[in-house]
Amino acid sequence: MSKILIVTDSSASIDLDVAKAHGIEIVPLSVELDGKVYRDQLDMTVAELREKLKQKAAPKTSQPNLGYVNDLMKRWKGEDWDDIIIFSLSSHLSGTFQGFNLAMNDNEMTNVTLIDTLTLAGPLRDIAFKAASMVKEGKSKHEILSMAKTVIDMTQGFLIPENLDQLVRGGRVSPALKTVASLLKLRTLAVLRNGGKTFEKAGTSRTEAGIFKMVIDDFAEKGVAVGVTKFVICECEAQDIADRLKAALVERFGPVQVDIIDLPATLTAHAGLRAVSVQSSLVL
Repeated sequence: MSKILIVTDSSASIDLDVAKAHGIEIVPLSVELDGKVYRDQLDMTVAELREKLKQKAAPKTSQPNLGYVNDLMKRWKGEDWDDIIIFSLSSHLSGTFQGFNLAMNDNEMTNVTLIDTLTLAGPLRDIAFKAASMVKEGKSKHEILSMAKTVIDMTQGFLIPENLDQLVRGGRVSPALKTVASLLKLRTLAVLRNGGKTFEKAGTSRTEAGIFKMVIDDFAEKGVAVGVTKFVICECEAQDIADRLKAALVERFGPVQVDIIDLPATLTAHAGLRAVSVQSSLVL
């Protein structure tokens, strides 16, 4: 049986202790705040980041520290793995993929397979957990990569911020757009299509129900099958919204699996408190 290491980054929203128990190596993204750089989950917890947001902070996220990634590559190289599979968040959303690639080449790692998942959060989490399970079952690298491709090819996600405050602070939208949305009391919906390069505006509504309907109608158009399709909702201080969205999904599609997890730092920093995201994935 091949000795295979599964690696992903902290945008998968997997607790470090949980990852360790499953044999998954987590590489933390960087959170920049007030001139300091913190390693996601290592130097700054999810709870601490949320407290900073309550104080109107404007954090930014960036790829993992290159020196840290280089040190990890050196360690992995000395551990005699047959294969190392790295599942990175979308190269369109972060420089993380490029950082992994640079460190891999600098250390002449010929046993590393680096996958650009073109997504983050829920589907990335699902891929990492299933890959780790398949390693324990003695599955091959080819079988693991085939599973991952199946998920990558079908996923898409929506981001529902409570308001545009944090997006304005981070320079993602203009203050003028925020003013218009506030005056008209509009909720904004953003979408990350399969393989998308960025979250794009998908629509607006004056009501939460209207936003939910746009999301669910879009998923329905793509096709949802109980026992095959699942959804992952990520939330930031918004368990109540996540619960209502889960109920709306189940009401429309029947007893479909819906997981609710923490919104990862890379989305929290841009979307802010009370934001939720929802992504399609596969029951694995």
